[in-house]
Amino acid sequence: MILGLILALGSAAATNVAFLFKHRGAVLAPPVRVRHPLRSATDLLRSRWFLVGWLVAVFGFGLHVGALALAPLSIVQAVLSGGLVFLAVFAERFFGFHLGRRSGSACRSPRWDWR
Repeated sequence: MILGLILALGSAAATNVAFLFKHRGAVLAPPVRVRHPLRSATDLLRSRWFLVGWLVAVFGFGLHVGALALAPLSIVQAVLSGGLVFLAVFAERFFGFHLGRRSGSACRSPRWDWR
């Protein structure tokens, strides 16, 4: 069960890092053209950040499946829902996002500052 919990934590972290990588890739890709959807999709898939995000997401899914095989569903889902904290920390520390007062207070304790 401990290994399942560790896999669930890894899955939560990987899934949220993948989201940030895909976001960076989408921002850096050329603008979407409604009249050329295939070209727009191809431009997005040429973005290295976007592809790295998909690879990390697939890895995170594998960790999720492994966690579900080794730990009860209730524990795995509780850990995965806590991944929002991972998203906030990674986004602010490593990806240059700024969390406002409300968003930041929702993810951190008043006694704990991650800066």
